[in-house]
Amino acid sequence: MARHLSREIADGVKDLIIQVTGFEDNSEAFNVVQKYFHEKLRKSDTMYFLNKTEVDRSIEGMAEKYNFHGFFAQSKALLESYNEYITQHVSKAQLTAQLNVVKFLLCMSEKPTVKFLENPEKFEVKVEPEQEEINWGEYLKEGIENYIPRFDESTDASDVSSVTDDRDIPDCFEVPTTSSAVVIPRCETDVVLNFRANREELLNTVQHTWYNENIFFNIPFSKRREANIGILWEHFLEKQAMNLVVMNKSNVISEYKVIREILWQLWEPHTSSVFYFEEKLLKPRNNITISSVRSASFENFVENQIMPYIQLLDFFRDFEKELSIHSEETIMLIPQTYRSYNSSLQRLIRPVYLKLSQLEDTIREQESTYTLLNLSQDLQEILEPVILLKKLHDTVIIRFSENSNIICATTLLARLHNSLQHSVNKLDQNLRVTLYIESLYHYFTVIHSWFMKNDLSDYSDEFIITKVTGTDYFKLNPEISTGAGKVCREDGILNIISTTVLQIGKNLHLIRLLEDFSLLNENTETIYEEFVRRSLEELCSFFDSDLMPEDTCETDKEFKEGEISYKFPVIWSDDISQPTEMDKLENLVDTSDGFLMLAFEDYFKSEETQQKSEEMTLYEKISKTTKTFFPVTNFFEKILNTILREHFTISGLKVKKILIEQHHLEKQFQFLRHIFLFFDNLIFPFYRRFFIKVYAQSKNWGNDIWLTSHLQDIIMDIYPDFYENCCVQVNKNWKACNDALEACNMISVNIEIPWPLNIIISSSQMTIYKDIFHFILKIKWGLYTLNHLSFTDLEPKKERNKTKFTTKCSNKSTIMRLKYLRFALINLLNRVHHYIFSFIFAKCLHKFELDFESANDLSSIISSHAEFINNANILIGQIRENGVKDTSFDSVANCIKTLKYMWENVSYATPERLNDMNESYKRSYDIINPIISPVFVFDY
Repeated sequence: MARHLSREIADGVKDLIIQVTGFEDNSEAFNVVQKYFHEKLRKSDTMYFLNKTEVDRSIEGMAEKYNFHGFFAQSKALLESYNEYITQHVSKAQLTAQLNVVKFLLCMSEKPTVKFLENPEKFEVKVEPEQEEINWGEYLKEGIENYIPRFDESTDASDVSSVTDDRDIPDCFEVPTTSSAVVIPRCETDVVLNFRANREELLNTVQHTWYNENIFFNIPFSKRREANIGILWEHFLEKQAMNLVVMNKSNVISEYKVIREILWQLWEPHTSSVFYFEEKLLKPRNNITISSVRSASFENFVENQIMPYIQLLDFFRDFEKELSIHSEETIMLIPQTYRSYNSSLQRLIRPVYLKLSQLEDTIREQESTYTLLNLSQDLQEILEPVILLKKLHDTVIIRFSENSNIICATTLLARLHNSLQHSVNKLDQNLRVTLYIESLYHYFTVIHSWFMKNDLSDYSDEFIITKVTGTDYFKLNPEISTGAGKVCREDGILNIISTTVLQIGKNLHLIRLLEDFSLLNENTETIYEEFVRRSLEELCSFFDSDLMPEDTCETDKEFKEGEISYKFPVIWSDDISQPTEMDKLENLVDTSDGFLMLAFEDYFKSEETQQKSEEMTLYEKISKTTKTFFPVTNFFEKILNTILREHFTISGLKVKKILIEQHHLEKQFQFLRHIFLFFDNLIFPFYRRFFIKVYAQSKNWGNDIWLTSHLQDIIMDIYPDFYENCCVQVNKNWKACNDALEACNMISVNIEIPWPLNIIISSSQMTIYKDIFHFILKIKWGLYTLNHLSFTDLEPKKERNKTKFTTKCSNKSTIMRLKYLRFALINLLNRVHHYIFSFIFAKCLHKFELDFESANDLSSIISSHAEFINNANILIGQIRENGVKDTSFDSVANCIKTLKYMWENVSYATPERLNDMNESYKRSYDIINPIISPVFVFDY
């Protein structure tokens, strides 16, 4: 049905045709295309309604496709761009318009190169010729000779042209009569030392007699009252005391020298004129002052304003000395994580010492007035990072001499990680982030060595994953250390190491043992280096700043590639003079002599000079990137998970593929189910023949060789790779056994699980398989026994003898009760049999198949099989052992055995024994029936 097109749609179609085709408006080609589209739009009878769910699904599918092909950055950029473009709180009309744009782009991106492949000539790129740039400087100087004076040529009077004409010179002129200074030729003289000047210079330096003498007095330069308060105060006290009290005079030192001493103390505490050691504690002297401050005030100022900074720097120096290596034993006694932490500390404190050195240089120049108050303010600003580090240090460090290395390392990492959320300012957060990243160096180094070299060596015993000593090399023995369980659960990074890293390490270890080295290519950067790089990239992405430039070598700009540069003076230089004949290299040496040129290459040619830019520290990179606080919750966990997922997740899938394809893991599971769980009743001939032999009281019913051969003959065609590992064992006292039920307990099937399948199927799980086998074998025995109780054995043909007929009639009641028990027991066993195979095994096997299909590493494969066999054992155990005396499944088996004996000997079936057996059956039935016939079956 045709409909009218609105003006807006017609204008839009017109603009679209012009933009796409490039045809001019109202041209013949334009009108044909426009008419075609107008007809299509008028006669269209369907409309397309776009929804956001469909577009979301398309974008996510495209992002997943990028991830599948390894383009993780493109996938992330696509999702971020889409989420930024499609906002939440917009009108419906705007949302529809935005979705239409995205849908249009998706349609255009389906086959982006089709048109190019069909008509490549339309997409030829025309290269425009480059325009030659004119060097206007050289162009304007062209044809102009440079004026260069020749000083080496002789100057004849005839050749020199005078500036003035001879006619301008007067006939006579006066000559000055004043005597000129006589120029005496300069000669080298002996060096004369001015001892007075040198002495004055020495007095103005710090290294002077006051440094070691007990009494000294520096007269202040200023005579103003404010500059001599300390001296005037002592004079006032002496005047008031009128020499009646002996007063200790203070030693007066210049403020400049005090400042220099304080700066020296910051580098290393030592005894000086201002400070002294009381035992091992540095203290200011009480009889030292400067002229403008009383001695008590000066001591109080130094004690409260200066000493904390000296003690602060000395504390970190002592911490570094405490971690220093003095012998091979200290390597194992001190946690390597502490050393990584200390190295980070020293890198953060090193700029502080550089600023102190620059401050001392400024003070030593004495270009401006600098007082102790200025020094206190500058030290407060310079040492601010160290003060923050000291507060953090007191909260994260515990004494390694009183705790184990693993406790020290995990406590440090966990507390550092947790402290990131308690930063007080940007500087504090940058310091904490730097310390935490660099403290992870040892842990990540051990992980990298384990993954790439299969070397899980931690000589300081601080890594949370350790090897179990005394285990076979072919067993996967790395486990979580017992001393770090709680900390690993609480900290995100340590939790990833204790779970994901542990499993990846086991996967890679098994891959090496399986001699598959395709995934073990050495990366260009270690895990720690990639972790640092990705952390900086995430910070740059968060603050929308450029990435840090890599360290490059800058070549000297004057050196041109492919051009040989010669050294002056062998070769003339444009900056000095024009070349002469003797300046040319070919006139000095034979340049055609290759041996000579090579031998004297260092004297002739100048090499390319490279200036390597100084590498920034991690703290400098972080400080340059961050602008304010940034969220640290799950920040580093996300980065570490990304690294492990991109590089090592495939190791688990590789392990699964090798176990299935090369070692037939799925076939092994199927084999175990057929042998031990009686799946498909594959071993029916085996246990049926076994029951026949037992009831026939054959002399060789317990022969291991015969039973093994019989079982192998049954399974060898289906499992040609496994049947040789299967054997049957019977208790050595089998010859003395005449009871079929007891014979079922004596027989057992043993299967040797080869390596590496025994990693997944453990010996404890094989024990569970054997227990289930014995239980099901008893059920099979019970059904076989009950089904072979023939009525003809219980009711023989009628005899003509009347006495015998009368006796038979008297046993009719007993026979009916025996028949009732037979039917009841058959019904109970059939229901138990159906419950086990149709509910328990079906339910557990279904879940196992789903779990095994989704398993992507060794741990998930092991857990899926362990959960299958353990759940089956628990459900079967509810029937087999219910915890009540004489009500377990063994009582049902005893009823069957007694019923068979009564069936064969009716005289034994007395009413009392029948009543007891009936009561035993009822007790077992009341307990088993609710289990196998629940009102509601959940989780199936």
